[in-house]
Amino acid sequence: MNAIPATAWNRLVDLLARNQILGSTVLRSGTWRHPWEVTPTWDGDRQQWTTRIEPGFVNGLDATISLPYRDAPDETKQRLIDQKRDADAAVDCWLTEEPQLPLTAWRAIGIDADPGATSTGDDGTLTVSFEAVPEFFKSLGVGEPPNLSSQITDLGILQRISGELDALAENRLLRATELVLYQDRFATSTQWEMGAGFDGTNAQFSVIYKIPPNMRERAYIRAMPRWQEVGSTPMQDRLLGDWTDNPFDARHLATVYWVSPPESPHGSVPDGTWTAYVRNRLFWNLNHASSVLEPALKRENLVLNTGLAAGLLDSIGNRILAVINDQNAAIAEFLNRNTLEGRFWST
Repeated sequence: MNAIPATAWNRLVDLLARNQILGSTVLRSGTWRHPWEVTPTWDGDRQQWTTRIEPGFVNGLDATISLPYRDAPDETKQRLIDQKRDADAAVDCWLTEEPQLPLTAWRAIGIDADPGATSTGDDGTLTVSFEAVPEFFKSLGVGEPPNLSSQITDLGILQRISGELDALAENRLLRATELVLYQDRFATSTQWEMGAGFDGTNAQFSVIYKIPPNMRERAYIRAMPRWQEVGSTPMQDRLLGDWTDNPFDARHLATVYWVSPPESPHGSVPDGTWTAYVRNRLFWNLNHASSVLEPALKRENLVLNTGLAAGLLDSIGNRILAVINDQNAAIAEFLNRNTLEGRFWST
């Protein structure tokens, strides 16, 4: 056995000396929660699930949830009194006032779920698709969606080829609710204005900014059974005119799942016997901003002169097509410059 050189021993001793643990601090569980953390609980008095949301901030203001005045926290009611505001049927409660958001709308996932999409092939086969059960809940005994392969007979009757729900009765059920964060903003709208010019027909393409009614300064949170992020509208649709985008931006906040006890009847709704699980999707305070608006007195319209007059289309058609293609590219660049799509980011 070869001896270890002294230089190697010295390097090892030096490494251990410089990397030894001198002390440690233990943080007790639950003393700090990240912004937007969702904590669902069963409200036995009202017989419904509710959730508290750890206050999160957008542009330095905590978000809100809307509740009937009777269900608002005392701190919210006192704030409205101090501001001399009338109590509406629904009031905006700041998250720092610790409101409880009811969770009463959900979707079924698994053995008793409704199909998400259906399509019929040329051979009469009906393809049915279901939302997949997350692996974590499969390990808890949640039943997977039925394996249905159906076909349409001459009598129009759907016959099940495979998948027996009765055999899955012992599996647990799964429900889910989505929490989404919204921030209002100006909306962008496009339109065409047609008119007759001195030497032909002209078409004016305009981008207009609209203020949504009851625009909110603070971000707000909504609970819903299902949510899907909306992507950007294709440029072709914007160029067609009569288009308006959403007057808000949205971020997926969290998904709340409920797992039933075994052998629960299909179609059951979550109650105090079900177990809640949360998948938080947002962890930090946010900033939000939209594109910079053009100055109020600056009007930048694109005017297309097609040159159509006195039946000259046949003779100048090819030249017009080239001009239109160039103008179409200019409009697309103009629209990209003037669309008010907002952005969230964390710092």
